[in-house]
Amino acid sequence: MMQGLAAFAMSARWRAIVVATLSAAGAWLLPPLTSPLVYLGGAVVGLVTLRHGALHGLGVVAAGGAALAAFGVMSSGFALPMLVGAWVLWLPVWALGLLLRSTRSLVLSLQVAAALGVIVLGLAYFWLGQPTAWWAPRLEEMLGPVFTAQGLDVGSYLPQLARWMTALSVAALIFGALLSLLLARAWQAGLYNPGGFGVEFRALRLGRSFAVLSLATAATAAVLSGSLGQFMADALVTLLVIYLLQGLALVHAIVHSMQAHRGWLIGLYTVLLLAAPEMMPLLALLGWMDTWIDFRARVGRSA
Repeated sequence: MMQGLAAFAMSARWRAIVVATLSAAGAWLLPPLTSPLVYLGGAVVGLVTLRHGALHGLGVVAAGGAALAAFGVMSSGFALPMLVGAWVLWLPVWALGLLLRSTRSLVLSLQVAAALGVIVLGLAYFWLGQPTAWWAPRLEEMLGPVFTAQGLDVGSYLPQLARWMTALSVAALIFGALLSLLLARAWQAGLYNPGGFGVEFRALRLGRSFAVLSLATAATAAVLSGSLGQFMADALVTLLVIYLLQGLALVHAIVHSMQAHRGWLIGLYTVLLLAAPEMMPLLALLGWMDTWIDFRARVGRSA
């Protein structure tokens, strides 16, 4: 079904625009249940960019944005939020897709995505000054009535929520962009190079230089206090998302190398969905350790 959607989108430019627009609009129908639809639109942008280049991809971004704005005006008056929500995802996907098209390096694309996340984080700190102080009244306004209705003390939860909202927002943006990019790459392989994405994804390793930089970020966050320490800790959350993907790639590689049943992967993703706060750091740590231990080679020798 997903491959059929990709084939439909690639059969004509207007169809790609329609799929991207409807996916982004559909994400607003019944959030959070329909929210993942926005990543389909991002994947269409990525696929067009990967296959046809910068101008075609940017054309889908521009035309899809105009269609979304018109749809927002006619239906609910949410033209600006719908447009911004789509472009905030589509533009990074377009840029990363262009990079992946020119370099054919998934590793470099993930590294640049991490750098982009740190830059966005820096801009947020520059613009907001004290992000925690900026988030606190807004979260209290949005979540205060909900917490009160549930009999929860807002003061017990709000400080920690406000503390990590900037990091989580940026990490969610980078993760969404990479999810769309990977889906676009999988679609591209399915249409034009069957099996190619599996080989590429299973071989994903971010390199020792990136691992050392990540370790230095973690050490700095642990040692420093104040705004700089908070910034480094927030940057570490984005790096966790990047290494989560390497951890998943490692598990895919091990399952493939051992010729194990696909049910192992289904079980992994099920547990990841049900226990994300516990599983994500573990998988990210596994991905970081793979840089030094090379589990793939060890499993390959023993298989």
